[in-house]
Amino acid sequence: MIEIDELSLIKLIEEIKPKLVLVTCPSGIRLDCIKIISNLSKKYNFDAIFFGESCYGICDLAESEASFLQVDLILHIGHNSTLRRAGKMTYFIDAYDTISLTPVVEKVLPLIRAYKNIGLCTIGPHLKRLDEVQNYLQKLGFSVYIGDSIPPLRRGQIFGCNYSTCKAIEQFVDVFLFIGSSRFHAIGLYNLLGKPVLVLDPHTKEIFSIEKDALRVQKRLLFNFYKAIDAKNIGVIIGLKEGQYNISAALELYKELNNLGKNVYIIAMKEISNDKLNEFQNIDAFIETACPRISEDFFDKPVLSLQYGYKLIEYLKGQKI
Repeated sequence: MIEIDELSLIKLIEEIKPKLVLVTCPSGIRLDCIKIISNLSKKYNFDAIFFGESCYGICDLAESEASFLQVDLILHIGHNSTLRRAGKMTYFIDAYDTISLTPVVEKVLPLIRAYKNIGLCTIGPHLKRLDEVQNYLQKLGFSVYIGDSIPPLRRGQIFGCNYSTCKAIEQFVDVFLFIGSSRFHAIGLYNLLGKPVLVLDPHTKEIFSIEKDALRVQKRLLFNFYKAIDAKNIGVIIGLKEGQYNISAALELYKELNNLGKNVYIIAMKEISNDKLNEFQNIDAFIETACPRISEDFFDKPVLSLQYGYKLIEYLKGQKI
């Protein structure tokens, strides 16, 4: 069950008095958002348009679509952060999962008895419960660390592209407990810091080490990197989502790789998928500048992140990486 910060939402609506609102949110809470916003729209006399496209994070804005639709306000619900506003008309509204964490935390005890110092982290929906978990583990004798807020991250929060709160406490921690259902967050944490990461899924009540999954991703990224070295034709992708748009980096890669003898093509797309990339039959490998997590997905052709793109250039220049 999802609980939305209705007090902030109502205050915003009363202040702006919109006539037409665009609502965007992660697909997992879309039904809850439709129900809540539909009820509020009747009470506060506005019409709502529900965004049917993907919404992966605070970088995934819909400002251009909102301008085209001529709405007065964008409600971006469910990607909690320190930000309250972005762009010209996007306002962030928090959403929290009401599920109890106690059952899954109790099950993790046999797996962490060998450790003394525990690091806690989670994603937006479970942020309110971190103190509860910390207190529970501290009473059992563990030293429990939660990274302070580093905007746009809140205390103990991680994004798929930002683990600053965990990096700030890594020196004190023997093992990280990640509370959430998304494996890719835990994989990113393990691959960045190299410390044990246990996933506590409150919905399935599963607890597991992410190490094997993370090492598989590492191997795939490395395999893709070496395949890209031999690629004659490289596509550099510009992400068209507003928070992921990085044309300066794309042009830099284009220039550098051209100078190194590669045939380089700049491609612009909003949603990067395997089917779309396969349409570029002449291209041997891609570098995407939109989101570092995308390259971890499965593609038929090598797809490198911007970071690996820079490493590719260093390697081709004969520099140590």
